[in-house]
Amino acid sequence: MNGTVQRPADRYGAPLLSKRAARVLVALAAIALLAVVALVGYWTTTSSPIRSQMVGYDHLADDVIAVDYTVTMDPGTGATCRIQAMNEGRAQVGFVETTIPPQTDRRTAHHVEISTQGEAVSAEVLGCDPT
Repeated sequence: MNGTVQRPADRYGAPLLSKRAARVLVALAAIALLAVVALVGYWTTTSSPIRSQMVGYDHLADDVIAVDYTVTMDPGTGATCRIQAMNEGRAQVGFVETTIPPQTDRRTAHHVEISTQGEAVSAEVLGCDPT
């Protein structure tokens, strides 16, 4: 006995697919899944024409935080960026939406001060959209 158990065909019926056909279908499904994941990854990285990156923040007062960030976009493109200040519990205590006029350089540095409704311990650039 080789350890494999055969199903009695007269009792359970014949298999719907042969082992080879089942393996081919599994392989095709895996290839299709990988293609979808690769396509979604490609769309995600190329669909955002504007990227922002947090450089740092500084506490100017109990109710003011200064944020430095960079924006990467095609020259001649303007953007609107959303920046938030957060307290120790990561609740939003300040928010600003700033407009960046069209720039001549691809990557530009920016500075904004946010008035807060309490002590902010961190800040975050939520994102930028083209104007």
